[in-house]
Amino acid sequence: MNFSKLTAYLDSFYNDKNIPGAGCAVYYKRKPVYEHYAGFANVEKKIKFGSDTIFKLYSATKISTCIAVLQLWENGRIDIDNAVSEYIPEYADMTILHTLPDGSTEIRSAQTPLTIRHLLSMQGGVGDINTPEVERLVKDLNGKGSTLELVKALAKRPLFFEPGSHFRYSSCHDVLAGLVEAVTGKRFGDYLKENIFDPLGMRDTAFSPKDESRTAPIYNGFDAKTGAAKSIGETFNLNPSAEYESGGGGLYSTVSDYILIAEALCNYGLGANGARILKRETVNQMRANQLNENNLRDFEAFGGASKFGYGYGLGVRTLINREKNNSLSQNGEFGWDGARGCYVLADPESEVAIFYAQQEGGSEWWFWHGTVRNYVYASIWQD
Repeated sequence: MNFSKLTAYLDSFYNDKNIPGAGCAVYYKRKPVYEHYAGFANVEKKIKFGSDTIFKLYSATKISTCIAVLQLWENGRIDIDNAVSEYIPEYADMTILHTLPDGSTEIRSAQTPLTIRHLLSMQGGVGDINTPEVERLVKDLNGKGSTLELVKALAKRPLFFEPGSHFRYSSCHDVLAGLVEAVTGKRFGDYLKENIFDPLGMRDTAFSPKDESRTAPIYNGFDAKTGAAKSIGETFNLNPSAEYESGGGGLYSTVSDYILIAEALCNYGLGANGARILKRETVNQMRANQLNENNLRDFEAFGGASKFGYGYGLGVRTLINREKNNSLSQNGEFGWDGARGCYVLADPESEVAIFYAQQEGGSEWWFWHGTVRNYVYASIWQD
């Protein structure tokens, strides 16, 4: 193995891509074989980006959310083909917002029950969590409101289509976080900690940063030449209340923590420390494409070139045609990414797990995730 070219590539990100800091960790055949950090977690204070740098995962959170739901399925506490309303009654008698030929809209009763599988595979037609109904509830609760309470309020909004008829990236996984709370009676973050993070030995992954001094600022529109950004801070409204824990994008983590999720999935649910978080057959279900040809077109339109050759499983992209993505990974490779550039890859056939991290709003990270991926494989194979 020779990772020198990958290292040089990552080291170029500060000047060539205006990325303040980045990190990458790789497991191969169940062993850590590479870990490298470049740039700064905090540019102003000259704090290097490192293994203990805390950053927001954004949509890479979804992988943990779906693992939690699949654990409940394994344990017989839910059936993913059951209607969501069996666990959250507010999701019974859903409505659909239909667009008429003249461009006007009308609301009709849904003909298809919304199932957990629809939510897992982003085929539920759910909208954004920040609805007027949710906002009113949060105001009534003086800025508070649990995850379950808020997703119950979300149920009052019409769906965008009949469940299963399209793929639409949305707040489906936030509803799944509420489902976990409804079934277990625990806060979503507590369930994740007890059943995923603690068993795998993940110490820094949570819905609030464990240590503010190690937490990287969110740079938006960073310019390496000046060392300044257009703005610093959150620009997404992912947490509509003080108590809300977004299953779609709310977790914070470190490279040394979240690579353990990638490695466990790469090894069919068995963590590097021997802890099992999912069964082998469940991981294979997770990475099985759930989309028909029509919905695959929706997914490709959403993801653009970075998702060419991929389908969508139970909360993860899954590679179904490696040639369409010029990928050195194998069909069946799966994972997801996040809005500021995090990237998770698990490839059971090749026994490769990758976690790449950055935190910058404004960069076109989707253009280089595939390059990072291919550099990893080429580095492993090189003598």
